[in-house]
Amino acid sequence: MVNMIWMDIFDEMRRMQREINRMFGNLLARPSFATPLAPAWGGWREPLMDLWEDEDNVTIRAEIPGVNKEDIKLNVTEDSLEVKVLRKRESKGETAGVQHLERSYEGFYRYVQLPCKVVPEKAEATYNNGILEVKIPKAEKEKKRGVEVKVQ
Repeated sequence: MVNMIWMDIFDEMRRMQREINRMFGNLLARPSFATPLAPAWGGWREPLMDLWEDEDNVTIRAEIPGVNKEDIKLNVTEDSLEVKVLRKRESKGETAGVQHLERSYEGFYRYVQLPCKVVPEKAEATYNNGILEVKIPKAEKEKKRGVEVKVQ
C-alpha cells in the first residue's frame, strides 16, 4: 500500500517565504530599495514645489514644514535653484514615550533647473507657515518685449 502525505498549501507557502527571507535577508528593507529614487544620503526629503513665470520673474513655492527659516540654505545661479535644509533635532527627550515614529528625516533637498536665465543677485525669499517662496527676476534678454507691427 502507498502512503499518502497530505500537504497543506499554506505550509508550503510559509516554507517558501522562509527560504526567500534566508536568501535575501534584509535586502529589501534597505532604503535604497524601498525608495529607489531616494538620495544616496538617506533620510532626506524632497519638498513639493510649484514653479511659474510671468513677464518679469520666476517664482518657486516649496512646502518645507517644521523648520526654522535660519536653517534654510538657498543657492541661486543664473539657471538653477538649490534648496537645502538640515533639520536640527533636540536629542534630549525627543523620543521619550514614542511608540511609533514615521516622521524621521534629516532635512530637505531639491535642485531645480530654471526655465530661463535669471539675476541671482536680486533673488528674494520669504518663509511663512511652512511655505518657502523665492522670487527671482528674469535676466533682461529673457524678458519678452512685444512690438506691435502694422499689417499693410
